[in-house]
Amino acid sequence: MTLLTRGRRTILKAGAAAALGLVAAGASAQAYPSRPLTLIVPFAAGGPTDILARIIAEGMARDLGQPVVVENLPGAGGTVGTARAARARPDGHTLVIGNVGTLAANATLYKSLPYNVLEDLIPLASIGDAPQVITARKDFPAIGLDQFAAYARQHAASLNAGAAGVGSGSFLGSVLVNAKLGVNVNIANYRGAGQALNDVAAGHIDYLVDSTTTSTSFIKSGMVKGVAVLRPKRIAALPDVPAAGESGFGDLNYDIWNMMLAPKGTPAPVVARLNQALRSAIRDPQTQARLAPAGVEMPAAHQQTPEGAAELLATSVATWRTLLSRLNVTLD
Repeated sequence: MTLLTRGRRTILKAGAAAALGLVAAGASAQAYPSRPLTLIVPFAAGGPTDILARIIAEGMARDLGQPVVVENLPGAGGTVGTARAARARPDGHTLVIGNVGTLAANATLYKSLPYNVLEDLIPLASIGDAPQVITARKDFPAIGLDQFAAYARQHAASLNAGAAGVGSGSFLGSVLVNAKLGVNVNIANYRGAGQALNDVAAGHIDYLVDSTTTSTSFIKSGMVKGVAVLRPKRIAALPDVPAAGESGFGDLNYDIWNMMLAPKGTPAPVVARLNQALRSAIRDPQTQARLAPAGVEMPAAHQQTPEGAAELLATSVATWRTLLSRLNVTLD
């Protein structure tokens, strides 16, 4: 047997093995999902992340033909649930939802995380952008960001802001507001935004920077006061709440993006199938009808792709690392 013949046989064997691998991957994708999926929400039930997750999960289930079961695993600013997802079997049956806080900011806030968010998780798609609003007890004596700033500067020592745990989007919102206004209001951390919002409604704490996902219904019912939306212009969901752009703090703009991820090692065909289901869920008229009243907006088309979501995550990690390092905000 000549060397040339041996070489040809080696190439043929390698080609056959590659072909079998492709067939196996295709078969795996066709069989997926083979059972219900688990969607880890790293916060307590009732908060904005949980509400969004459940709405998107319903849309995904319709597309995938399997239930998507939400599992709430709160703790440590979202790191407990995120760590569980990073360690999960990478077969596409365990997913996690995260936001700018749990994913981007925590990479700097926590120095000893048991996972690397840029290496141990695969972004599937950005699924919803939520405006943030300063939501205060109903007898809070200020409306609009200028009045709020004046009151906060005078009473900072006695005020308490709520947050859905250290590193959460609401925690970061309060950090931003403190930095921009030049105050040091104490931040009281809860296991979820829903719990913090209930304490604002009860008058136990003064305010929180919250997603419109949870605050809108409370504001409209008069249970709490909408002080200011942290955007250049007012939003349709809360037309009577002044925007930051109407104040002397027009550059205090803050939205929360939300993203779905899978464990590292999830097969590419499964990632593609999950992305298809997510985009179907995001664009489903039923989904939009439920999210629009809360002010949650559909992400840009590119950010609904795995590539675009990965770019958003990497950019946000770098942005928050710069900001939090400048403010010297760390947790361990």
